[in-house]
Amino acid sequence: MIYVTVGTMFLDFPRLVTAMDAIAQNTGERLVVQIGLGKTLPQHGEHFAFKPRQEVLALQREARVIVCHAGIGSVLDALHVRRPFIVVPRRKRFNEHMNDHQMDLAQAVQQRGWGLAVYNIEELPTACATPKLFPARYQPGKEPLVAALRGFLEQVAGRNAGRRRRPNEEGTA
Repeated sequence: MIYVTVGTMFLDFPRLVTAMDAIAQNTGERLVVQIGLGKTLPQHGEHFAFKPRQEVLALQREARVIVCHAGIGSVLDALHVRRPFIVVPRRKRFNEHMNDHQMDLAQAVQQRGWGLAVYNIEELPTACATPKLFPARYQPGKEPLVAALRGFLEQVAGRNAGRRRRPNEEGTA
């Protein structure tokens, strides 16, 4: 099974959904596509807009390969379930995003050997047929993230501690 996710962006990602639909039609392999807020629907696979995270992770664990946009949440989920994955960045020139920042994450994924970045959609069938195996050397770095979040929250809490509440705020008289 191939699992595809386009994320939560309000803009459609027809380039990816259409390419994956053609792959499913040509190979007969089961295709499950998370379409988010997009309007493009696969004709040769299953689709849904959104599901609870645990259901998504279960689908990803079943997948032979995950194909995702270059969103950090999608990349982290693919790394979390330890499945081979392909990143297809959304591009501004195709009206798939507001800018090309997903190119940076796609390049980082490829450079670190975590997955394969596909920039030319015509290369997607070959990439799906022979995905790279999951890198054994990937280890999630939770401690730096937790420390950074804790510091940020403490900083925000410190700023808000001295702020006087207005009468219309919840919890005040």
